Amino acid sequence: MRLVENYIGGLLNYANFGGRASRSEYWWFAGANLTLATIFWSLGKLGSPLGSLSLLYAIALLLPNLSITVRRLHDVGRSGWWLPLGVLPTPLVFLMLFFMCQAGDREANRFGPPSAG
Repeated sequence: MRLVENYIGGLLNYANFGGRASRSEYWWFAGANLTLATIFWSLGKLGSPLGSLSLLYAIALLLPNLSITVRRLHDVGRSGWWLPLGVLPTPLVFLMLFFMCQAGDREANRFGPPSAG
């Protein structure tokens, strides 16, 4: 899958906290979010009325971000309960980053079969 397909797929699966998400699926979605958020934030700094979209965008993407992160954790055999580590002190943030970069299990795990991608 490519950028647009992964981004739309992440949005369409906004309430899907089951199953798995591959590294590429997660990082393409995260990259698209970062790019769009940066554009909206920059517009706000330039005084554009579109800058207020930054907050709306962040709120709208909260659930899709949570769900794809939980599915990514599932892909590496971790429970979604590891997600709060991403907002805790620095060493735990690096542990979460490690999980997000780790290759997924090649075989089915307790969360389902491997995701495509």
